[in-house]
Amino acid sequence: RQNDRLTQTRSDELTPPPTTDSKTHNVFAAFIDHRAEIFTDATGPFPVVSSLGNKYVFLLYDYDSNYIMVQPVKDKKKATTVAAFKKQLNILKRCGLKPKLQKLDNEASQVLKDYITAEDIDYQLVPPHMHRRNLAERAIQTFKSHFIAMLCGCDPSFPLHLWCRMLPQAEITLNLLRTSRINPNLSAYAQIHGQFDYNRTPIAPPGTRVIVHENAAQRGTYGPRGTDGWYLGPAMDHYRCYRCYISATGGERTPETVEFFPQKTEVPNLSSREVIH
Repeated sequence: RQNDRLTQTRSDELTPPPTTDSKTHNVFAAFIDHRAEIFTDATGPFPVVSSLGNKYVFLLYDYDSNYIMVQPVKDKKKATTVAAFKKQLNILKRCGLKPKLQKLDNEASQVLKDYITAEDIDYQLVPPHMHRRNLAERAIQTFKSHFIAMLCGCDPSFPLHLWCRMLPQAEITLNLLRTSRINPNLSAYAQIHGQFDYNRTPIAPPGTRVIVHENAAQRGTYGPRGTDGWYLGPAMDHYRCYRCYISATGGERTPETVEFFPQKTEVPNLSSREVIH
């Protein structure tokens, strides 16, 4: 057909559209219901008493951030429970998440109740034998499942008395998988501590046998260049370092040069082509 399409460009098509100095900003507003509630409870005794004397895990669950916080404790005495709760509460307060209501087990001590009241926090006791009212019970099941999976991935020769030293990494990895209720685009860990930097604090499979490099200042003239140990978790206050348990001395060390020897996982290695490049 003829005269369906123009073969010449019109002058008005070359003229750019008029511009204005006014700017348009699209604003979205939403109401977020902050309950400011926390739930606390303690787990049952671990089958093995740790080398630090810990036997239980005191757990705090923050509803708004969906964060599960764990702290190893030696017993369920009043002073021990208050000290663990005080440490966890200070972390929440530093992040600007001061709770207004705490729900706890009906067997809570009066010392803990007095401390909660002194912190200007209201509390409620769950009914006897009604554990589902306390969301910490559900959080305990989630934590135990995660921690059992970590223990199953440890080296078969891993000394089980080091279980409490792996709790920091268990808390990190568990909350990295959970979504914050305040901001669903963030993980529960990022809501409390900020984004986790894997380059600054690398993470390895827990309970892995390692060879820790001995620096020249630590070894003798003809001493070995490495010593046996176990990986416990990342050193959060150091750059690209690890927390390791040294079998020979029975203490912890924070080395930066470590060789991993996993039994159940494969460590990714660079190919010869990648090394050249």
